[in-house]
Amino acid sequence: MSKRCDHLIDYMNGHLSEEEKQAFEVHLETCSDCQEELNELKELTSDLGFLSEPIDPPPSMKERVLSAAFEEKAPTEPEKVSEPVEFKPKKKNRWIMPTMAAALMLSLVGNAFLFTELASSPEEGEEIPSVSIDSLVQQLSLQPSAEDIPFEARASFVDKDQHQQLIVEADQLSQPADTEVYQVWLLKDEEPYRAGTFTPGEDGSGMSTFDIDPEMGFDTIAITIEPDETSEQPEGEIVLLQEL
Repeated sequence: MSKRCDHLIDYMNGHLSEEEKQAFEVHLETCSDCQEELNELKELTSDLGFLSEPIDPPPSMKERVLSAAFEEKAPTEPEKVSEPVEFKPKKKNRWIMPTMAAALMLSLVGNAFLFTELASSPEEGEEIPSVSIDSLVQQLSLQPSAEDIPFEARASFVDKDQHQQLIVEADQLSQPADTEVYQVWLLKDEEPYRAGTFTPGEDGSGMSTFDIDPEMGFDTIAITIEPDETSEQPEGEIVLLQEL
């Protein structure tokens, strides 16, 4: 897979510069993998445009946008349209699509928030607030450590502005006894690092978020039941785990 393939979601979401867009479209003409994933992403997100309410920008913003549009010179030649490339569908990495769709959804939500901020932006001369867009890096399911454990958990690694965040969501958990808690651990070469403590609600669901350093290079994530929230090393039973 070419490094150019990494630009697929940014191309789909309009985040590329004009030069990057043209370069990716040249790549797209010869890359059947990108063509297939682009078509699948379009099918997955075909209804997203109907999920948000239209935002009416302020008159001052409309005036600035329209003025800029009319000042542009008309093109001297009609834009050339490349002939569509025919390709045969094939089976490939179907398990990647849900994560790519989630990443695209996260990016689209960021776009909607950005447009809302621009629509309510201050007049010229006033400070414009900065906008943060999160990016999903990895998402995985933790596996029970034994067949008789019914617990379920998912872990998501999300890039923030200056750090990375681990989000753990669990379901069907049993209620711990007395002072017991569920403890999330990140391991590197079998060395454990605390990464959040939580207790489940009455419905057996629980969640934990934790800021991490992506440079640490963790290789495993695990959840244990600890005697209390002060455990610095795993003392209780491992109930869920997964290699990263």
